[in-house]
Amino acid sequence: MAWRSTVVALLALLVVAAAARGAAANGRPPATSSITFREGHENEIIAGLTFGLIFSRDNGQSWEWMCENAIGYTGIYDPRYAFSNTGALFATTFDGLKVVRDRCTFNPMPSGVSFTSATATGPDGAFYFALAQTADAQKQLPADFKIYKSTDDGVTFPISAKPGRADDTNVWWETLMVAPSNAQRLYVTGYSYMAVEPGGEAVRTQLLFRSDDGAVSWQAMSTTGLEPMTPDSVIQLVGITSDDPSHLYVRVKNIDAGEGEAIYVSTNAGESWALINRKEDPIAGFVVRRAKNSQGKHDLVIGTKVLGAEVSHDDGKTWTALADAPHIGCLAESSAGEIWACTQNYGDRFVLSDMAGLMKTTDLVTWTRVLRYQDLSEAVTCPAGTLQKDLCAEMWCALCVQLGCTPSAAYGCPMPVEAVPPPPPPPPTSGGCCDAGAAGG
Repeated sequence: MAWRSTVVALLALLVVAAAARGAAANGRPPATSSITFREGHENEIIAGLTFGLIFSRDNGQSWEWMCENAIGYTGIYDPRYAFSNTGALFATTFDGLKVVRDRCTFNPMPSGVSFTSATATGPDGAFYFALAQTADAQKQLPADFKIYKSTDDGVTFPISAKPGRADDTNVWWETLMVAPSNAQRLYVTGYSYMAVEPGGEAVRTQLLFRSDDGAVSWQAMSTTGLEPMTPDSVIQLVGITSDDPSHLYVRVKNIDAGEGEAIYVSTNAGESWALINRKEDPIAGFVVRRAKNSQGKHDLVIGTKVLGAEVSHDDGKTWTALADAPHIGCLAESSAGEIWACTQNYGDRFVLSDMAGLMKTTDLVTWTRVLRYQDLSEAVTCPAGTLQKDLCAEMWCALCVQLGCTPSAAYGCPMPVEAVPPPPPPPPTSGGCCDAGAAGG
């Protein structure tokens, strides 16, 4: 009957909407991939998502969404984000480094469309980016693997230098960091793919460099203690202590043939390394806390999605499991001492839901839910003529159906399927029980 057909159609739409929550527009499930605070203005936070990014200007009380297209990328990619001291936000994209200064439009940088793989902001406000651009005849781009420095909020980059060999033709810079206590001390990690002999097979060579003069020059660091590694290993900088520029930590991905990862520490500016933790699954989050503990050490915190989280009070010599920690995809600490985590908003068949995409803690005991995707209601408000207004805002209603959120009334979105009541059944006939039973066909 007509009313039953309507109910069936509504149920089908519900199933489609629910299934859509398991995959964003680029094919990945909705998830949080990064958390970035604006130093000195901790109320300003961005969280990178598999479906764009979200901004908060009130320490996570409210959030606004921006789509991938407005940032300048699409597909399965997670930009590296960095704030400048003035609040400008830099983002790496396939079409070069972009910056947004008006909260609406990401504009190209002086580096043009050359590919930027890593960025960093120093305690003095200097901004750095690392190019990983191989020669591209089609785009008329020369090879460029320099580290660039700006002291005027990313307007000009008068200082640049390439770490390592001048004849490298294929270099990827994985991570770039500035020591919090010494603006002149930088570290960069990456690798090159070069043939040992002309015409031979390309092999990966790990690259670790340090600068003691604000990126004017670079010197190689040792891999002693990090070896052996596999041909697929990747070294990532994950932390530098707040009071010692020579005390740093790296994560080695693909430490073995599986998905194993390990954390190493160096107390002598990368002259040697010591293993302090190893897991057979990705160590998705790492934080070295800013403040010292009662032992005069900086607490270390690691987090994983499936193997729990741990804390060390003695610089990695011993570790204690954290009870009831969420399933962690990233970690970041604010200057206020809050540890924020990328967590599992929905969960999947491998990882349980934390019922939030962002959570935080101050004591590593109690974790507070900061954001559920279902509670999002706003897209970033921008004027007509911007991608955010003309494209992203138009997508907001459909995205909220996928996420299970309710857009604010200003968007004029159709009523969610879940809220549409089915039409009432037809009035009963006078035929009694037998006729009522016969109506079931």
